[in-house]
Formats: sequence, structure tokens, C-alpha cells
Amino acid sequence: GRGMTKLCKGIMFHRGMFQKKKTPFVAIALSGLAAPVVSIVSTYSDMNIGLVFSGFVLVALVVTTYVVFPRQFFRAQFGLMLLCLCRIRMTSGLSYFYTANSQCLPDGPQFSYTFYITLTGIVGSVIHLIAVILYQTFMSSWKYRPALIFSMVLGSLATIVDLIIIMRWNVAIGIPDKVFFLLGSATFENLTNILHAIPMAAIGAKLAPPGMEAAGIAYSTSIGTFCFMVTNLLGSAVLKWSGMKTIGEDCDFDSLPGLVVIFQILVPILGGIAAIMLFIPNVHQTEPLIDWKKERWYEGEKESEYETSIEDEEGSVSEMNEKGLGSEGEKNLV
Repeated sequence: GRGMTKLCKGIMFHRGMFQKKKTPFVAIALSGLAAPVVSIVSTYSDMNIGLVFSGFVLVALVVTTYVVFPRQFFRAQFGLMLLCLCRIRMTSGLSYFYTANSQCLPDGPQFSYTFYITLTGIVGSVIHLIAVILYQTFMSSWKYRPALIFSMVLGSLATIVDLIIIMRWNVAIGIPDKVFFLLGSATFENLTNILHAIPMAAIGAKLAPPGMEAAGIAYSTSIGTFCFMVTNLLGSAVLKWSGMKTIGEDCDFDSLPGLVVIFQILVPILGGIAAIMLFIPNVHQTEPLIDWKKERWYEGEKESEYETSIEDEEGSVSEMNEKGLGSEGEKNLV
């Protein structure tokens, strides 16, 4: 087709589309560097420096999205960013608690790494499949807002399972830690995480501009990965500032229950609901999120790339058919 360049076998590059939408393509490409650059900075420098740098990158992504893309795109993408950032993760603190040895935490669960990582990973993989089936069966017909609010609230409340184990209430009623963890945290939390991730991924896919679908999805994925990394970094910082002692002898996990309640239950529910109501469109999941013609995304262009590619394909097919008919006619004459 016009403007197409073959990079290698099976991969074509549309020069015309790139020239017309160079700024969005450059912004999308640079967004992919956000997560790895922040990871490098936070790994090889002080945590505070990593947090400050993450803040600058976050502001840069927000400003770029606002300037480069239509307002409806910005609102929905900004809402997804807030939803990710609301879930400040206490993952490192919980991991230390579950795997602490008898010297560190004499009355703790004392899970082995084989059980905590391998076995729960296998259970999580099975639960992921079940979650997809449940979502497709019961929630795929919902609008985005109720689907996100329901999964957000359910996922936050699933953390109560961790809270019960931390407080040792399950032991008090005679339920072993491993049984309660597998039936509760490993199952319920994995289930709710997938139920929440599916509508967020659907919104990211629906935000992709026409003719730039792969690039648009890559942009949403890059921002989501970056925000996930920031929440882990924030969670580690909160644990450090709380004075929690997670290794050595006489570990101190006294502040962990309060942190779990605040950052994994209250903040996600309150902040997440506010972000959903303010920025996520209240439409069905089968409906488009953005009217690209109304947003004048292709303003100044004679025709969209879709129309151009269709015409090129039709022309090529017609030409091939004519050649084929011509050869058939020659054979018949002979």
C-alpha cells in the first residue's frame, strides 16, 4: 500500500501514518522507558531519590497525555492511572511476615518459600482461568463504572484475609495458617485481582486510536506498568518509615495491621471510587469510549488510514483477479 515499507518478513512500517501522527508515536515510544528507568534509579540510588524521580516521571506522563491526546482519552487514561496508584501495595511487608523464621517471629505462619511462591503461584494460575470465566459470564454486560467499583471494593475487602492471619484470629478458631491462606488469600485475592484487571485492560484497549491500535494499547500498558512499580515503591517507603523490623531477631510487625487497613482497604476503596466516578465513562463495555471523528483526530487529512488501506487492498485484489482471468482466457484459447 501507499507509504508502506517492509522492515522484515511479516512486518510492515507505515511511513505516512508515522509522519502524520509523529508526536503521538514518539510519546508512546518514550512512555515505554518510564518503568525501566525508574527501576534503575530506585535500585541504584536512595529510595527517596527514586520516589522524587518517580513523581517527575508521573507528572511528565500526565502532561504528555493531556497535550498529545484528545480530552476524552486523557480523562479515561488519568482515571486508570489513579486507580493503579490508589492500591499502595504492602507486598514486601506481607512476604516478610509470611516467611519469617522462628527467631524473627516465633508465633508467625513461617511459610517456606516453596509453599509461599511455588504452590500459591500454581493455585493463582488456576484461579485466573476461573476469574476470566466468571467475568465473561456475569460481568461482561455491565457498564464500566459498576464493574470497576464492584471489583475494586471486593479486592480491597479480600485483604481482610491477610489481616486475619496477621492478627492470628484464624489460629484462635482452630484453622491452620496454610489452609486459611490457600483458601483465602491465595484464592480470593487472585480472583479479585483478575476481576479488576479485565475491565481496566478493556478500557486501555478501547482508548487506542484508529490506525494506531497496537501503539495505543502499548501506551496504556506502559503507564500501567509504571504505576504498578510506583505503588510497590510507595509501599516499601511506607514500611520503612513505619519503623517495621522485618529481618533478624525479635522482628516487629506491630504496625503491619494498621498499614494494611489504611493502604490496602480504605485508600483503594475511597480513592478508587472517586477516580471511577470522576474520570471513567459510564458506558457499556461493548460501546466505544471516544468518538474520534468528533475529536477531530484526523483533522486535515483527506481520508482515514482505514479507508486508504481498504482502497489499496481492493486495488491489489482487482489487479490480481484481472491477471488471473487473463491467464485463464489464454489457456481456454489454447
